[in-house]
Amino acid sequence: MAEDTTGQEDIRWAPRVPKHKIRRLYEWESKGILDEELIEDVGFMLLLRCQAILTIRDAREGRVKCPRCEREGATTIVPRPQERGPDARMECDRCDWAITWGAYHKTYQHKQLHSGGAVAAFETYVKAYGRARTPKAKILAIDRLIHEFHYSLRTDPDQPTRPAAVNLIQGKLTDVARFLDELTYGEAATAELESRRREWRDTVDRIPWMALPAREPADGSDSEER
Repeated sequence: MAEDTTGQEDIRWAPRVPKHKIRRLYEWESKGILDEELIEDVGFMLLLRCQAILTIRDAREGRVKCPRCEREGATTIVPRPQERGPDARMECDRCDWAITWGAYHKTYQHKQLHSGGAVAAFETYVKAYGRARTPKAKILAIDRLIHEFHYSLRTDPDQPTRPAAVNLIQGKLTDVARFLDELTYGEAATAELESRRREWRDTVDRIPWMALPAREPADGSDSEER
């Protein structure tokens, strides 16, 4: 029997941001240059990505947003049926959009769209970016977001499990972590950016299975005493 994919054609999830855009943003910032167009581009892409992640979080909790109505500027919530199997069917009363839960699930499966233990980070960014009125405020919001982490929700809420950037930036988890660790920070970087960079690396070091190359001291001296 052919799989029912009806309704999938209306669903489009925002993609992750390419590394080269993030890299260029930080290279310019390290020189004291705020490229407003680039900041807006990256910031808005991250906003759409966070909104997609939160939309899926809501759907998993039973509140499915109709994508067809959304394109028309309306917000319609389609309740997820009590019967939670893949064949459970959801229908929008406003526009007749319909899809099975199994078909809906496959639209975001294996696309790093699961909110996991970083829900607060994604929610905070959506609010912060909406309030940001200057390029500096926007780049600070971007920097906070991409240096956030997922945390263990069940066993140890204070234990980081992986960088949240893997949900936001293109690439495999280890590649994204290495990419963030190698971002360019120049003399013009604000104290807040520098502080967050150090905190991010310290947090990465608390994740047992992650191993990044040792950082060289800023003065170029050997890291160990001779």
